[in-house]
Amino acid sequence: MAPIVELFIRWIHFTAAIVWLGGIFFSLSVATPILRKHFQILESVQHTTTIRNRLRHVIRFTIHILLITGAMNLFIVGLNTQMRFSQDYGYFVLFIVKLAFVGLMTLFHSLHIAVFNRKLESAVTNPNFDASEVAKLRRKVDLFGILTIFAGLVVFACSLYLRQMIGGQ
Repeated sequence: MAPIVELFIRWIHFTAAIVWLGGIFFSLSVATPILRKHFQILESVQHTTTIRNRLRHVIRFTIHILLITGAMNLFIVGLNTQMRFSQDYGYFVLFIVKLAFVGLMTLFHSLHIAVFNRKLESAVTNPNFDASEVAKLRRKVDLFGILTIFAGLVVFACSLYLRQMIGGQ
C-alpha cells in the first residue's frame, strides 16, 4: 500500500481518537466546572446536557471512524510485516488488552452519556427533584467520564507499545 495512504488512514484514526477523548476531557474539565460555578443546578445541568448532546453526535461519528480505520490499520501492519508477529504472542496479548480497553472505553462512554446523563436530565426536570439524588447522579456522570478518559489513555499507551513491538512500522 502506498505510504501516503497509510499515513492518511493513521492520521484520520489518531484525529478521531483525539476528538473523542478531547471532547470528553473538555466537557469534564472545562465546561462542567464553569457551568456549575455560574449557574443554578437546573440551568447548569441543562447547559451541560446541551453540550454533551452536541458532543454525542460527533463522538458517535468518531467511534465509527475509529472502528473502520482501526481495522484498516491492523491490515496495514499485517501487510507491512508479512505477519512476522504471528509467532510473537506478546503482540497479540497486548492487542487483545487494547481491544478490551476500547470496549471498556465505549461502555464507560455509553454509561456516561446515555444512561446517567439522561437520568440526571430527567431528575432535574422533575418539579420536585431531590438535590441529593442530583448530586449522586452528577458524581456518576463525572466518574464514568473520567473512566472513559482513563481507558482512552490506556488504549493510547497500548498503541504506542504495539508500534514499538513491530519496529515502528
